[in-house]
Amino acid sequence: MSDAETAEPKDLEAVLNTLHSAADGNHDGAAVTVENILDAFGQRSFGPLLLVPGLIGISPIAAIPGVPAFLGVIEALIAGQILIGLTHFWLPRALTARSVTAGRLRKSVNALRPYAHRVDSLLRPRLTVLTRGTAAYVVAFFCLVLAIIMPVIALVPFAGMVPNAAIAAFGLALTAQDGVLAILATLFMLGSFAMILNIF
Repeated sequence: MSDAETAEPKDLEAVLNTLHSAADGNHDGAAVTVENILDAFGQRSFGPLLLVPGLIGISPIAAIPGVPAFLGVIEALIAGQILIGLTHFWLPRALTARSVTAGRLRKSVNALRPYAHRVDSLLRPRLTVLTRGTAAYVVAFFCLVLAIIMPVIALVPFAGMVPNAAIAAFGLALTAQDGVLAILATLFMLGSFAMILNIF
């Protein structure tokens, strides 16, 4: 992956714009690799890099068999690297070479756009103590746990959307430096655990 300078997104709309840019210039059937998407964000944007697979996990792409488990692996690697204090993100070539068509990526981004402005209007930097320093490691730990259980949850149709929604919320909290959202994401995570226990 290249280490080109990129402006780190600060809200959901900026993240969606960056995702869309990864597909720009490609015809609908062209492949957009995981590496292309990571390069679009840069290797230090841990908030967006947690947010993106979470968003994909609640988008139409998640309906493709095997995608929820694959996203879980990526999310676990990202969260794990935050926990051990890495400042550069890394994924094995076997994962970065995986791809989705540009058309499918654009379709998924466009499906999420109507909600972006409304979500962003509620976000602002606040209670940043809950999104920085030690708190960021706690968030990463929560995301790691959610990612580890993802392959099991994915055995139930559409159930994988629940932990992905929680991971997306945590990633957006880090991206926007919004501690209130981090609290809400934690409550949602606890609620999702209760729901999962009832399913299994």
